[in-house]
Amino acid sequence: MSTWLMDTPLLKMLTPEKAKPLLDWCEANDASLFISAASLAHVAQGIDKLPTSQSQGAKALRNWLDRIIDRFGDRIHPVDAAIAMRAGSLLPCRTVGLPIHHFHDVLLVATAQRHGHGLVTRRDTVFGPWTDVKIAIV
Repeated sequence: MSTWLMDTPLLKMLTPEKAKPLLDWCEANDASLFISAASLAHVAQGIDKLPTSQSQGAKALRNWLDRIIDRFGDRIHPVDAAIAMRAGSLLPCRTVGLPIHHFHDVLLVATAQRHGHGLVTRRDTVFGPWTDVKIAIV
């Protein structure tokens, strides 16, 4: 069975009001899906940036994020020294004009490489041959 690291934008799409087909796909592949702690940090940052006028929505999103953490439990990869070192070695790809938008993307690729996962995403223009991991577009 192949295992997959979920790209952060897909994780964000697991909120209750988002695309049901993605939720169905995730349910069918649940045991083979992993997330990165870097994705959790990225999502938490977005929630914390919401204005105070949206405090109810922010509270609901924090509760949703807590449920995601519970759901994935032992399938959340930390950013450890090996991943940090791998990410550092991937950074030269920025200098050759590849479309990496954020250091966060490099951390996801390094995590997938370190743990032997493919990367499941909808951002096929961001991830390509430089990743040296299997890419699945859902």
